[in-house]
Amino acid sequence: MKHLKNTVCATIAPMNEDGSIDLDSTIQLIRFLLDKGISCFYPNGTNGESLSLSIREREEIALAVKTTVDSSGTVFIQCGAASVMESQENIRRARQIEADGIGIMSPVFFPCDDHALEEVLRILLSFSEGVPSYLYNIPSRTGTDISAPMLSHLMKDFPSLLGIKYSAPDLLRVQDYLRLSPRSCDVLIGCDRLALAHMAVGGSGWVSGPAAAFAELFAALDQAVINSDQAQAMAVIRRIEEISSAIAGIPEIPAIKYLLVQRGIIQCDYCRRPLRPLTAQEKTVLDSVLESYTASLPT
Repeated sequence: MKHLKNTVCATIAPMNEDGSIDLDSTIQLIRFLLDKGISCFYPNGTNGESLSLSIREREEIALAVKTTVDSSGTVFIQCGAASVMESQENIRRARQIEADGIGIMSPVFFPCDDHALEEVLRILLSFSEGVPSYLYNIPSRTGTDISAPMLSHLMKDFPSLLGIKYSAPDLLRVQDYLRLSPRSCDVLIGCDRLALAHMAVGGSGWVSGPAAAFAELFAALDQAVINSDQAQAMAVIRRIEEISSAIAGIPEIPAIKYLLVQRGIIQCDYCRRPLRPLTAQEKTVLDSVLESYTASLPT
């Protein structure tokens, strides 16, 4: 059974100018990331614009990523959707393509108390029984929050549940997840700047969208962590913090796509609404960041 660890790239969904899915660019992106040393992938999540995609489009992307990665890495498909039935269909298709595992997102939009939230998660975990899975808790987007006691109950009842991806900068919650779990629990954080601090309190890794555009930097962080090279790890984190600060306020998903186009990795930076195109000023900032970054890469 494979697990997600260290850098997990939350991949974007490359699109053509007409908004259709660009599978050629998807494959090219995954090959680029593998070549640079990224080996864990989480497609069809927030950065993959999943709630703007059809079930068929999500399946096509998932299959392209899984087939390209093959045995060279680990692929967990985020299967959460706006409805339980659609989530179940995404899970079914992830099983068909033999993904290494799945992500299950908490419900979105509709008011949902803790009892309703846990019931929905139990329905989806029961449906995916036997498939390695992570819950996906992103309270700022869903309006729901998977508590540490709730995760503990679910970890006890579902052996194939490996842990949780938590997209909030709260290390106390991470510690609660780990402390209350009845067995070994993977906790992944969705905050690049907290990657090392997260690992220090017992986390398993970090899920990153920018890792797609700055793959060399995140691969270097992986290597420093694997080698227990604290000085190098801190140096890489400081560089990640500098980049994060420089591009703060620029919409992340359009920014990642723009940077990947500028690097010649994908063909188009189109995003579906409600994501907006970048302004000329935002592109100038990104051009400056990318110029500085590529200048620092080994030749």
